[in-house]
Amino acid sequence: MCIALAAVAGVGAGYLLTEGGTTVRYPSNVPQKIDALDPGPKTDLIRYGRDLVEDTPRFIGKDAQNSAMAFGGNNLSCQSCHLNAGLKPFAAPFVSTAATFPMLVDNKVITLPDRINSCMRLGLNGKPLPEDSREMLALIAYLEFVGKDTPEGVRLPGSGLMPIAVPRDVPSARRGETVYAQHCLSCHGQDGQGAPRLPPEVGYYVPPLWGEDSFNGGAGMGQIAYAASYIRANMPIGVDHENPVLSVQDAWDVAAYMIVHPRPMAPARQPVAPMIIEELPIPAPADANAALPGQELVPDLTVPPPPPRAP
Repeated sequence: MCIALAAVAGVGAGYLLTEGGTTVRYPSNVPQKIDALDPGPKTDLIRYGRDLVEDTPRFIGKDAQNSAMAFGGNNLSCQSCHLNAGLKPFAAPFVSTAATFPMLVDNKVITLPDRINSCMRLGLNGKPLPEDSREMLALIAYLEFVGKDTPEGVRLPGSGLMPIAVPRDVPSARRGETVYAQHCLSCHGQDGQGAPRLPPEVGYYVPPLWGEDSFNGGAGMGQIAYAASYIRANMPIGVDHENPVLSVQDAWDVAAYMIVHPRPMAPARQPVAPMIIEELPIPAPADANAALPGQELVPDLTVPPPPPRAP
């Protein structure tokens, strides 16, 4: 998994970014703007793209209403991760996605369809959408509409994931289990399986965090740095990046607890899927023996955790 580096930092709602003499605002009232569009084929495509993001399993999930369209390997939706239909700051929003692709990663050109299909293969644990399919075209149309005011090549503050400091102690799944019980269990459940929708609906009110219907091991949320950053800015649900509930250490610990659980294997040949945490690189921890963020830590739950270092 490649980490793309970005040099901008988010400072709160109503972000402003001056780029080439142009002041760009973080988009607002996007759902209302979509609802107000004039009728026509382009509007239909944008609205279908929004529906795909919000209700992915019904259209292209494992149990899609049309079995021929079951491209997903689970019943997660795009907004299981990209909250509020990809509009929430620092929840991997779509506001700058179309403007920053194609992107050169590891000497390979990654197109917007490539990036969408990396989510299909990793987050949805499925298979790629045909690039000429109505579903792919609709997702691109929605992403382009959401980011229509973002200049090409610009990432608005609030894009990607929120900066997170290096934890004082090496992340511990044992401590994370306590954090999970205090802050996550009431929604995601003791078994981490979330809250499925009631038949005949498919999908989840609250997504599973591990197990066979979760994202696979190649997804960004399966990497501890990405998960910790995302969790601190967005969880428990209702939290925003300006008023986080979890401490930095708690976010790393509960991320460790989440990723230590079993989930589907990553594909043998993973797609290149750039994930961005603002203001990387993160400085190295004071303890040279501590693992650097971004490594896949698998803490040992069978032994007592080491005592914390003195502040």
